[in-house]
Amino acid sequence: MEKNEEDFNTFNDGISESFFFQIHRMKRTIFRHTNALMNEAGINLQLEQLPIIMILQRKSFSQRELSDITMRDKSSILRSINALEKKVLVNVQKDKEDKRKNIVSLTEEGISLAKSIRLLMKRSEDEVLAVFSVKERTEALETIRGYADKLDTL
Repeated sequence: MEKNEEDFNTFNDGISESFFFQIHRMKRTIFRHTNALMNEAGINLQLEQLPIIMILQRKSFSQRELSDITMRDKSSILRSINALEKKVLVNVQKDKEDKRKNIVSLTEEGISLAKSIRLLMKRSEDEVLAVFSVKERTEALETIRGYADKLDTL
């Protein structure tokens, strides 16, 4: 075996035992399946725009609040908002009380799209997780939620 191949196998063996790597594998599978369903439905969004649409489905937020909620920097959020505004999915208005703030809300088209995405995400989750029994799904969700709750305290 060549040195490079040996180095790769050593790296691969170590990383395949990593908790982070296994979580990444699950995420990649779920995202790949969801993206395929979105493409089939003619939904053309970049991955970083999706959380903004879904967050705004419940209520309007300032750009700063969206940045905090999504844990993304202001310039990244601004790029996504500008792209969504060009697609007529969001509306940006100055805050009536604080003119320094921009309030972002979904347009009617954005609301309709968010509903479609929510249904596609549910379908994708059901299809991807169909390999598990109901009991396994429930236990996995409880375990993952517990991990996420504990990590949120860091």
